[in-house]
Amino acid sequence: MGDLELASLLHDVGKIAVPENILNKPGRLTDQEFALIKEHPARGESILRPVIELKDIARVVRAHHEHYNGSGYPDGLKGREIPLGARIMAVADAYDSITSERPYRKAASHRYAVKEIIRCSGGQFDPEVVEHFLEISNTFVQEQAQGPAAGGQA
Repeated sequence: MGDLELASLLHDVGKIAVPENILNKPGRLTDQEFALIKEHPARGESILRPVIELKDIARVVRAHHEHYNGSGYPDGLKGREIPLGARIMAVADAYDSITSERPYRKAASHRYAVKEIIRCSGGQFDPEVVEHFLEISNTFVQEQAQGPAAGGQA
């Protein structure tokens, strides 16, 4: 659990190599801009890999945009080839992304995010991880209603 928590904090460290104007672009990315964004998992791994204690975390960081059906990046891993931490992080990161304000769109509701994660189960996401996510997802709404002082944001 500690490794997963640390990986979740560091999963986007590779975005440090992506120009800020691309990260904060309000409109649609060009193919070239998206190609730069897609490099961030491998760049993150290369930043973390030299630290021996972060070797396993670096693998998770590299794989957090892999899709359960093999259509993700950077390596096209499929199913259980993807480290479990990365499969868990993919669902959590998607939920956070959907329910957070972005330069290019407004935050969506918890209900919408859950529906989207269910829709992508078996494709983008590991169905078993989605099942476990659904078991706890209502706690996110309760935490949001209580506010940041009660533990927070989903």
